[in-house]
Amino acid sequence: MTVASYRHRIAEGAVKDFPAIKRDYDGYRLMLDARALAGGCLYGERVDGGSASCAADRYLDRYDDSVLRRLSALMLGIYEPYCKLPADERRILALRYWQKMEVADVAVELMFSERSVYRHISHALNRLYRPVLEVQPLLEDWRMGALK
Repeated sequence: MTVASYRHRIAEGAVKDFPAIKRDYDGYRLMLDARALAGGCLYGERVDGGSASCAADRYLDRYDDSVLRRLSALMLGIYEPYCKLPADERRILALRYWQKMEVADVAVELMFSERSVYRHISHALNRLYRPVLEVQPLLEDWRMGALK
């Protein structure tokens, strides 16, 4: 295996996993919302006898959860570099990996040649490799189920 293909596989795996990571993040955040509401966290009531800290402040503190922080770091570690890619590369990656389209179908959809699609994918994955490498430990934790 060449170095380029190794890099591509690392970045490609993260891009493929991103929709599931985002789904887990949203689900965990929703669970925290439900837990806070079930615990009687209402915005109008004071929790400390009328001093400066109201329930709304406590409600926001629930996002200080370590799993949510790690899921957020993982999600943003993949999505922010993805957003910095040129528009063509973003569209191609989204169609190829998130819409699960074949390269030939992506080429037809965007009116590119297949060779051009492969070239854009290669450039995008090269650009995403280093940022994905920074969140690789979190990605492995997520894949092993520690962040779900």
